[in-house]
Amino acid sequence: MIMAVYITGITGGLAQAEVPPEVAKALLELKSADPLPKPEGEVVRVKDGAELEKAIQAIKSGQTIVLAAGEYHLTRDLVLGAKTKEPLRNIAFRGETGKREDVVIRGPGQENTEGTPRTCFQFNNVDGALVADLSIGDFFHHPIMLHGRNGCRAVRMRNLRLFDAGQQFVKGTGGGPGRIGAKDCIVEHCLIEYTNIGPIANQGYTQGVDIHRGDRNIVRDCVFRNMHVKPGLRFQHGPAVLMWNDSRDSIVERCVFLDCDRGVAFGVSEKPKDGPSDHFGGIIRNNFFYNSRRLTNADVPIMAWNSPGTKILYNTILTNGTHPNAIEYRFANTKGLVIANNLTDAKIVARDGAEAAVYGNFMQATPEMFIDPAGGDLRLKSPVIGVVGAAEQLRLPLSAADGAEDFSGSPRRIDGPNNIGADGT
Repeated sequence: MIMAVYITGITGGLAQAEVPPEVAKALLELKSADPLPKPEGEVVRVKDGAELEKAIQAIKSGQTIVLAAGEYHLTRDLVLGAKTKEPLRNIAFRGETGKREDVVIRGPGQENTEGTPRTCFQFNNVDGALVADLSIGDFFHHPIMLHGRNGCRAVRMRNLRLFDAGQQFVKGTGGGPGRIGAKDCIVEHCLIEYTNIGPIANQGYTQGVDIHRGDRNIVRDCVFRNMHVKPGLRFQHGPAVLMWNDSRDSIVERCVFLDCDRGVAFGVSEKPKDGPSDHFGGIIRNNFFYNSRRLTNADVPIMAWNSPGTKILYNTILTNGTHPNAIEYRFANTKGLVIANNLTDAKIVARDGAEAAVYGNFMQATPEMFIDPAGGDLRLKSPVIGVVGAAEQLRLPLSAADGAEDFSGSPRRIDGPNNIGADGT
């Protein structure tokens, strides 16, 4: 991983040097993916960008394209299913070694306004795809696009490093008549990061995973690092995960958010363009959020704004004073929420008429409670008096399944000493 020192201007003050924090090695190991089984069906092997582009043009349902170790440079976007009446089904793109650092698809630059291509993978009329064991970055727009408006569904992104995107890292589009967006997609065991800082040429216009009109999309066991832009740009506070514009039933679980201006947003708008709510339902659980004091313009780590029926459970949040609130639920349409057993160092706040059942939360956390907070490792060193007494068993309409696992994927001991926050061992 790259450690970069850079200068950012602070409005009304002096410029300061900032060093993006490293992710704790223990967390990267904990969030690593198990090896996939050998591919089934027809396998096409490629060793450079030209061969990859050729294989994409000829791809058929059921094929797996295996990329040999090396660095790949493209002359065009890798477009799938754009001109097919029937969807491409069960296709895959996999790094040959299983190690994401061994295969790198590199674009012309995060800030390169003239370079092409501007995106890497574009999934259109595709039903069932796997992208695994690769690193993809340095594109002016998006490493991965999920064109829900063109029929994209069930794309699984696994064990990827997505780095230095000029806009969103994973972009899910919506549009057309009815509720058309990416559905049943999974982002898992991925490292999504800026090695330096978010986009300047695109005026800070970035998010990690950004889904419009999506249904049942899942982000799990990922590490988001340094989703941060400097003050003064047009776009500020882009969430690391944003599910909105009439999305539904999203799940974000067991992830790490390290120095992100915002962490997870289910909905942002009081009056969305589509549907009665900006997001509906879904769950945000068992995640770690840590912001260092170098973040001068951070916003709230978890937000449910116009997202009725959402569950926010068992998260651990250290803002370190970068924002007064750890969790916000907002707007009058935001009703029926449950916010329970979260461990934070900042407040949980209702805004503009939102309603929720809020219980079992402890809001006096300190960095000293945790193993390696600056590296994002917010596992408790030991049970802490006060924290132990705050947690409560989840009440109806929640069930045991809503909190069955902790941050590590282990069964949660609901009668144990750490039944609060994401680390439930």
